[in-house]
Amino acid sequence: MKSMDESSIEENSVQEKKIDHLLGHIDLFENGVVSGWSINTENTSSPLSVHIVCGDRIIGSGIANIYRADLEKAGYGSGKHGFQIDVADEWAIDEKEVGLLIVDAESGQPVTKDAKVFSLNGERIFAKILGEEHGHIVIQLQSRNPIGKKEVTLFNEDKLINHRLIETNQSVLEVRLPIPLSLQDGRPKLYKVGMTGVPYLLGTEVVTSHPIQTPWQYLKESFNKPGFLSMPQQADSRYESLHFQLEAMSESSIQNTVENLLTTHKVVVEGYEKRDQYPAFSLPECDTPSVSIIVPAYNKFELTYHCIASIALAYNKTTYEVILADDCSTDKTSEAEAIIKNLIVSRNPENLRFLKSCNRASAKARGKYIIFLNNDTEVTSFWIDELVSKMEQDTTIGMTGSKLLNLDGTLQEAGGIIWENGQPWNVGRNENPMTPEFNYAREVDYLTGAAMCIRSSVWHKVGLFSEELVPCYYEDTDLAFKVREEGYKTVYTPHSVVVHFEGQSHGTDVTKGLKRYQVINEKTFRQKWFKAFRNNGTPGLENLKIEKDRNVDQRILVIDYASPMPNKDAGSYAAIQEMKLIQSLGFKVTFVPANLAHFGKYTLELQKMGVEVLYAPFYASVNHVLETRLQEMDAVYITRYHIAKDYISYIRENSRAKIIFNNADLHFLREMRAALKGEKDQLLLEKVLNTREQELSVCRQVDAILCYNSTEHAVITSHILEADKLHITPWVLEEKPKGPEFNDRNGIAFLGGFNHTPNGEAVDYLVDEIMPLLGKQRPDITLYVYGSNMPEAYKEMETENIKMLGFAESLDGVFHDHRVFIAPLLSGAGIKGKVLESMAYGLPSVLTEVAAEGTGLTHGISTLIAQEPQEWVDAIIRLYDDEVLWNKFAENSQTLVTEKYSFERGKKVFRNIFSSVGIYSIK
Repeated sequence: MKSMDESSIEENSVQEKKIDHLLGHIDLFENGVVSGWSINTENTSSPLSVHIVCGDRIIGSGIANIYRADLEKAGYGSGKHGFQIDVADEWAIDEKEVGLLIVDAESGQPVTKDAKVFSLNGERIFAKILGEEHGHIVIQLQSRNPIGKKEVTLFNEDKLINHRLIETNQSVLEVRLPIPLSLQDGRPKLYKVGMTGVPYLLGTEVVTSHPIQTPWQYLKESFNKPGFLSMPQQADSRYESLHFQLEAMSESSIQNTVENLLTTHKVVVEGYEKRDQYPAFSLPECDTPSVSIIVPAYNKFELTYHCIASIALAYNKTTYEVILADDCSTDKTSEAEAIIKNLIVSRNPENLRFLKSCNRASAKARGKYIIFLNNDTEVTSFWIDELVSKMEQDTTIGMTGSKLLNLDGTLQEAGGIIWENGQPWNVGRNENPMTPEFNYAREVDYLTGAAMCIRSSVWHKVGLFSEELVPCYYEDTDLAFKVREEGYKTVYTPHSVVVHFEGQSHGTDVTKGLKRYQVINEKTFRQKWFKAFRNNGTPGLENLKIEKDRNVDQRILVIDYASPMPNKDAGSYAAIQEMKLIQSLGFKVTFVPANLAHFGKYTLELQKMGVEVLYAPFYASVNHVLETRLQEMDAVYITRYHIAKDYISYIRENSRAKIIFNNADLHFLREMRAALKGEKDQLLLEKVLNTREQELSVCRQVDAILCYNSTEHAVITSHILEADKLHITPWVLEEKPKGPEFNDRNGIAFLGGFNHTPNGEAVDYLVDEIMPLLGKQRPDITLYVYGSNMPEAYKEMETENIKMLGFAESLDGVFHDHRVFIAPLLSGAGIKGKVLESMAYGLPSVLTEVAAEGTGLTHGISTLIAQEPQEWVDAIIRLYDDEVLWNKFAENSQTLVTEKYSFERGKKVFRNIFSSVGIYSIK
């Protein structure tokens, strides 16, 4: 709403109408809100409760307690006598003007004698909010006559968030107004549309704007991941259907667990406020839990009960036990174990307060991990799994912590910082919880005790919570510093999400009760750990960008065309491994896909790795990323020339960042091989030459060039004559499970993503040239074709010895079920991930020279090379029938994997690549 000018008191003084001791004035009626002021001159310390009256009807009520400097300056008490009151507007729908009065709600006396008249601007304009689209509220304006020149205003609740001046001769107009990122959090919000100078609101609507704007068809594979099941518009009805189905199952006594699930679900949905009924429910029974969850409590059983019900409701694969640390409660907490089955209770003999109570309860913990969880919290599915899995993957991590949300869904904390002055800082406070900067795993200074997980062995090794901090506060921060002193890392895990009803346990007033120890223990903490935090940077939002990441040596921006999908194509697998190699050097990786799309589970996996992924709507383009984040970066790692060519100039002109270019494969070489395969096509050759010019131009401008094989290395060197900046990109192969023996396998297999032209060519060659010959000689050998994005037409190619299976979620079946892997690639470049995977799985292969290029496989030693169709048939039959040869190839390819494709070797190569451009690692 608009506020009154400083001069408004003087201007309106002649219009003030004193009714005894009451004064007041209506300043503005706009967008359904009446603004003004009112005061009782005999009692200026108590604000007036007032009605806004039109004719004989009260159309709005409120309290005149808003501070206004103009009122204070004019001598009206403390100045806290302003009001802004929402009023109904349907009462004036047919009126041309209205007169409004202020009336004292308590006495019924009018504060203003004469009504303030407002014009309703003749013909009424209506607005319909059509919804949200790409971060904009879409509004349709309607009027009988041309709308003319107007300023449209958009409110969230009563807060003005945007406005736009329009001018049109149309009577119907669609307007789009952007909304702040803070409102794009996937939660329903009330929006109001008005016009400057128009008293009434034009329209209202509740609209949800989701921060992930990727179309659902690209995210549907992520439907079973937290945060995605509720994204479709039909989610509400699906939720209701699920509830009713479970209810029906409960009534038919199919499973006691369903009834328990319904109870916990109902408890959590109802909330803890004013709860006086406590239906019984059960926690899982477990003899050897992986995790012990300690929930400290002193009275306020309604909170504790709600918290534990949410634990039972949330889905986790990790086994757990819940230990209630009851600090001599006098309410129903003392009966908790009778209400909650399988709850373990540590009940203190005397009041020990928070810190000692937790230490004492930990003696009952049987889990490998201990989670400390405040009783004023509500947990979500997979919160335990995410805390634990990070430590399972990395034995150097000693403690992990959850992302904390406020009740309104905003971010409460994404890990903590201790600045150089000892001041703690909740990272991301009140921000959108989907903001990329707060959604990747990273090392932090501390993890809040509201929801943190520690290895039991580390917990005992560091001596539990430090008792010099009794009774509470700073014990979690101190613990994190002790954990790092023992050589372990403390890591924030954003996909463990917990809602924290902050202040419910100890309040918020630092001068009262236990909360006062927050100030006392701050001094103790600072004295103890000064040397550890003295170089942690100066407090401030600008420094936060850098200081929120701990133990980072260099910062690398990685740019590719899209987020990698490692189960879809080999290039994605390589991209993931390369980011892991960069991280292993102690570097922070920030990844930006050129399409800015959040790719559901694929983006989540990167974030869980500790990669900061930037996406829309938080970033509008790669150029936006470069404009706002480039100065942080020590190097930019770009994959594919058609991506690199668009950004090299800007990077060079605006930063000192080194540019490392991974060509993925040499595009012009692949295109040239395809063009020369049959009759020469002049137009195709011209396209190849254009690609060559662009690709080599990129190579000349960058600091380092990465190729996957020596052939491409030699071709590029021959053109640009800069051999020193060329490197062979390492390929890392992960250890695979052992597969069946020779006689337990059948058939031959091909694998390839069909968005890549050479794979389609290979299948055509197989179906048209090789398999008809093989079918005549060995009809018992069946070909199984796997690959993502398989065209529907390929199903028509199926015969008795050809099966088109399409996408394989796991490669285990591809390489374990079959006896021979084949890759009859006729064109292509780079290294072939499918061939390397067959090596890692120990599955012998038959290849073309193009397919074997760069792999290290040798004809007759570790593979068979074939070119012509009959050669292919002979090679397949030979390897398919000869168990001795098969075992020899399997053994030799495994030796090659160990020597050439290990992670440690890849790390060494990457260290040399980065050091060649002046980016050094201490790891």
